[in-house]
Amino acid sequence: MARTITATRPTPAEVDERLAFADAALAVAGHEVTDPTLRGIVERAARHELTGDEARVAIRRHVQG
Repeated sequence: MARTITATRPTPAEVDERLAFADAALAVAGHEVTDPTLRGIVERAARHELTGDEARVAIRRHVQG
């Protein structure tokens, strides 16, 4: 599987902006993520430590057990 993460890491401000956007998008849909494991996966994706596909697999694995 080829990874599509960019070579440069986002700045802390960019990570915060991505996380705020994700929280806002979930709030509009009537959801809030409080599970620390799921929050950690989202944070890792925001920092480009995981691709979107890897994050989805990790979230699915965590939720489905």
